[in-house]
Amino acid sequence: MEDKLNEVIIEHFGLAVFIMIAVIAVIIGLTWWCAMMYVKIKKIDELPCEKHNEKMSEHDNAVSRLSTSITFLTKEIDSAMRMFQQQHIKTDQFTQTQSPLSITESGWDMVKRLGLDKMFDKNWSRIKELIDANIEDKNAYDIDAFCVQQAVVFPEKFLSDDEISILKDDAFKNGLTLTSYMKVIAVMARDKYLQSMN
Repeated sequence: MEDKLNEVIIEHFGLAVFIMIAVIAVIIGLTWWCAMMYVKIKKIDELPCEKHNEKMSEHDNAVSRLSTSITFLTKEIDSAMRMFQQQHIKTDQFTQTQSPLSITESGWDMVKRLGLDKMFDKNWSRIKELIDANIEDKNAYDIDAFCVQQAVVFPEKFLSDDEISILKDDAFKNGLTLTSYMKVIAVMARDKYLQSMN
């Protein structure tokens, strides 16, 4: 029995050594591969993430601006269609589109009648913060465009829900759109912000 065992060991010793070497080589190879993958992953961690975050932030801002512009244009088209259907011409009794956009006498009457100036003053600090945070190049053109787009598309950034509700009720009674009222707020915001820069 011992002789047979010795024969099997001698016969298969070469194969056993080969298998052991192959197993050790595979283990070393897998260890090396795992180590290389770990190093690559660590290199990704060491990349300047701040620059990637800045780029991603720029893309997010661009997408947000594009989305706001599209929504603004949609609301303007909707407003124009309603005005056209009601009066067969596109007019806005509260603002006039002479450069720059300005508030008409009828618009100032509405401001006094609804107390829109008090609503505006109450919300001015957050409106100013909104403009400060989103306009880098503080020129009149960008401030005007930002105020009009944001006020029309996101009225809740300029007034409280209760105040917007007052404007909606008045718009309904007079057959107008909320856009007409929010353009007045936009002009007030633009003018006050430009004054605060002087």
